[in-house]
Amino acid sequence: MNIAIISSSTRPGRTSHRAALALKKAIETSGNTVNFIDLKVLELPLFGERFAFLTESERTENMIKIAEMLQQSKAIIFVTPEYNGSISSGLKNLLDTFGKAEFAGKPIGVATASTGILGGIRAAQQLQVNILGVGAYPQPQMLTVGEVDKQMDTEGEVLNTAFESKLNGFVSSFLGFAAKF
Repeated sequence: MNIAIISSSTRPGRTSHRAALALKKAIETSGNTVNFIDLKVLELPLFGERFAFLTESERTENMIKIAEMLQQSKAIIFVTPEYNGSISSGLKNLLDTFGKAEFAGKPIGVATASTGILGGIRAAQQLQVNILGVGAYPQPQMLTVGEVDKQMDTEGEVLNTAFESKLNGFVSSFLGFAAKF
């Protein structure tokens, strides 16, 4: 199965990106293909209009690349930090830019990470609602990674075996959820 993983933090020293990298490795190890969308690398302009309504000349190269990766993917995992009790502005911009055209009808997993002990739970809960808003199906089980800097290194290598079990359980559950579609 082709799965998009969207790493939505764009700031220097981002820690939630570690979770995105760990998920990428786990999904690839399971024999699936990953379209890795890093919003720090594939910058989007600030939302002005939905991608579907832009003319060819208004679409940036990164917009086109992201749209193609989303369209190719059968399932998606959003990975976001928690900023002020909410999802990252980069992820909100992505959701607004592409909307239902690229997300509707797809199974979507939610992963959040923070250096705090709650792991971004408020952002995860909010994101479940955003997923319904674009006509997609949120997986009920979420992956929240508290103290992410103690769970994995900057390359997404798991440091804590207890967390590895949690990560693998989320991936297994997500793959089973996505397969139903």
